Amino acid sequence: MISHGIKYLVTIGLPVLLLSSCAHRLTMHSRDGEKLDGRWRHAREGTALIQVFSGDGEVLVGLLKPVARGKFFDSYQQTFGRGSIDAEGPELSSYGNALFATPGTSNALADVVYAESFDKTLGEAARSVTGPLIYWTAQLQGDKRTFMQCFLIGSSHSTRGLGRCKGVSGKEYTVSF
Repeated sequence: MISHGIKYLVTIGLPVLLLSSCAHRLTMHSRDGEKLDGRWRHAREGTALIQVFSGDGEVLVGLLKPVARGKFFDSYQQTFGRGSIDAEGPELSSYGNALFATPGTSNALADVVYAESFDKTLGEAARSVTGPLIYWTAQLQGDKRTFMQCFLIGSSHSTRGLGRCKGVSGKEYTVSF
């Protein structure tokens, strides 16, 4: 007979553990048409790990750290300029943790963020992401000493999101995942 603890671990704990270790794809596009592929996954305490592969074979890695919405927008606009991002909706952190909302439910307090996209295949100059949102920042470092500052916004109900990164040389990329 299987004990209640083992049954709980197998039915609840194992799927959660497996889902939390899944790597999700992301794509970065520059204004000049360069495309970089990468992946990310949730880590612990609201963080996430990111890995991007450059065209010359360099691998950039970093830790996405959650930040408050206001601080995120201030830093984003300081890095990319005023009007580079726009949002509708309340500051959700003052209403509790959006991660524990029931998936698939509507939320009158949902955020919507609009940001520029350099992906010419979309045929649109901007992208959006909706939901209770998670705001992350990261410093990516490559194995050839390339550095990149990144700002990503993800929906807490899905693995969808958008973002933007800027290298030390000034080259910018928009991110979609």
